[in-house]
Amino acid sequence: MVKKIPFIEQSEHSECGLACTTMVLNYYDDQVTLSHLRDVYGVPKGGNTLTNLYQILLDRGIETKAIRVLEMDILEEQTTPTICFWEERHYVVLEKLTEKEATILDPSTGRKKIKREEFLASFSNIALILEDVDVTISQRKKAENATWSVLKGILKSKKARVGFFIALTLLIQVVTIIIPRITQMIIDGAAVAAGNGLQIGLTIVVLFVAYYFLQVARGLVLIVLENLFDLTLMKQFMQKIIRLPLRFFINRSTGDLIFRANLSVIIQQIMSQRMLTIFVDFLFVFIYLILMINMSVQLTLIAIFGALLMGLISVVNSRRVQSITNKELIAQSKVQRILVELFEGMETIKSSGSENEFYTKWRNEFKNQISLRAEKSRFSTWVRTIQTSIQFILPITLIYIGLMQVVNGQVTLGELISFNALAGAFITPIVTVFDSYTEVLLLRSYFGKLNEILDAKDNSRLTTADEKIEQIDEITAKDISFKYSHFEEEILSGISFNIAAGEKVAIVGKSGSGKSTLLKLLAGLYDVSTGEIRFNDVDISKIDDVSLKNCVSIVNQKPTIFNSSLYENIVLNQNDIAPDRVEQAIFDSKVDEIIMNLPLGLETQISEGGMNLSGGQMQRISIARALVKETSLLLMDEPTSSLDNISENFIMNRLKTYEFTCVIVAHRLNTIRHFDRILVMDQGRIVEEGTHEALLAQKGYYYSIYVEPQGTS
Repeated sequence: MVKKIPFIEQSEHSECGLACTTMVLNYYDDQVTLSHLRDVYGVPKGGNTLTNLYQILLDRGIETKAIRVLEMDILEEQTTPTICFWEERHYVVLEKLTEKEATILDPSTGRKKIKREEFLASFSNIALILEDVDVTISQRKKAENATWSVLKGILKSKKARVGFFIALTLLIQVVTIIIPRITQMIIDGAAVAAGNGLQIGLTIVVLFVAYYFLQVARGLVLIVLENLFDLTLMKQFMQKIIRLPLRFFINRSTGDLIFRANLSVIIQQIMSQRMLTIFVDFLFVFIYLILMINMSVQLTLIAIFGALLMGLISVVNSRRVQSITNKELIAQSKVQRILVELFEGMETIKSSGSENEFYTKWRNEFKNQISLRAEKSRFSTWVRTIQTSIQFILPITLIYIGLMQVVNGQVTLGELISFNALAGAFITPIVTVFDSYTEVLLLRSYFGKLNEILDAKDNSRLTTADEKIEQIDEITAKDISFKYSHFEEEILSGISFNIAAGEKVAIVGKSGSGKSTLLKLLAGLYDVSTGEIRFNDVDISKIDDVSLKNCVSIVNQKPTIFNSSLYENIVLNQNDIAPDRVEQAIFDSKVDEIIMNLPLGLETQISEGGMNLSGGQMQRISIARALVKETSLLLMDEPTSSLDNISENFIMNRLKTYEFTCVIVAHRLNTIRHFDRILVMDQGRIVEEGTHEALLAQKGYYYSIYVEPQGTS
């Protein structure tokens, strides 16, 4: 295989198959992104099957065939990418298989060469081989990198500051050029220089002052640009994160997202400290070259040879460093992921006695990260030391050969000293330019990580919806269905109902029947696959996101409590809320009982994740948070599962006094009895509907799940 397969890293734990498919498509110049395939096809729970990958490739014009491999000859003969089933649970792309080794691209760890024996041990003997390719021209159009677009926008919007920075750099280089010339004049005209000591001294002082203030000015401008890069890129990242739909976060690790966010700092440092000076450095290479040729062609050729040799070494180093850095980034992401899991799940880890297991898991991944860093440093040490040694020995070589030319009268001693200074100034930007090549390769890796987020599809209501509503008077669901991905079975199917303004409706059913998913569809957190949900006869997909959220409050099954005061946890973004409404919400949710036992009352600081609260207390705070908001639709998912019967009855009775429409998912009969109507769900469908008494009288599905298991006495 002559052409190299582009590597694509998986971002979710179950999308290795989708990442492998993207690699194959990119190999054939179909510049589709992993994000786009994820938006179109989704990622089924547990990942894609080989049949799914076959269908995706076929949709994009590539015909494949799944085979059971009994003899390795068929894989050795392949000249195109082959998707292999790996360790009975994973997918990799096989680039090349020989008698001794295999080159694979693992979406979770990167490109690597392994011994044939290791390949045979991990290969599950099932592969997807390519048969025919028909990728259309339209698919070959490559979308612009979103991260690079942001950075270009910064440079374009701040042209004056960037130009000022470049101008200061030019002036510094001009001052640097003057020094060798003055040195030559002093040495060659020693007698004249001795008689003009004051003038030369003043010249040196002026050059010192000019150089000092130019460097300070450039440094201050650089600080401004660095802050601008960092702020703008991070702002774009955070704005994108909060605009993404909930579905984007389902299979993603918090640690990995934090790691990607932190990459913006590294990108800013490379862009501001290295990229902005490349143009100036490259320009002055030619200026130094002209000055050197005017002094000595022979010495210039030696300097050019040394500079090119150092540049070649830098390129060799860059390629290897980028390869290792790609693996190091994956390793760092895994370490970050484990740390977040450890800190967020500390109570479970300690209560289950899993401390050592998590420590071992962290240690192994961290050792891998350190090992990759050490490998990169070792390689750079061996290779870059050659470059440093050439830079060290080159001035001596130039002086030795130059002295011969001085003896022969070809150059003066002053010109030799001046040439040596110019040669040093010539080599430095050459090395900088070639080193910048390393930075460019690293930027590609970093951009890839950030771009996966910045290129993701926004919540559609933020970009296309423009209908506005002030309150929700009627809810209509028309034959709605929902599934998380293209290849999964429907979680909800054929759901239809109407809910009038002010009605209190409960949704019940066994676990896994789709109740919580239906609630998230009503909240606009997910979009229906087919059918439509209408509020006031307006399709929910057409309603502006801000307008929708102003009308809807939701109490989640597992409420999130933030590391802030109790008051801030209750009001959240309701900054202009009336004090009496806060008091009413606190009373109706029985948060007042919590306040009585807190030293600072509402100003008491709550631990992150509510670690210093019980489950019932967190549920009460979550209910208070929803009641504070002047909403016309309240959605509640098992809101009282951790409360005692007395507290639950009190809160349910208080909810009846509110005029808003309320839809609640519940299991406990004590909760259900309070509601006007009950929707009974089973396997993603509504199978019964009516009041508590009417459903019991039917002795159907509702009766079987809520009365028979408890006895009918």
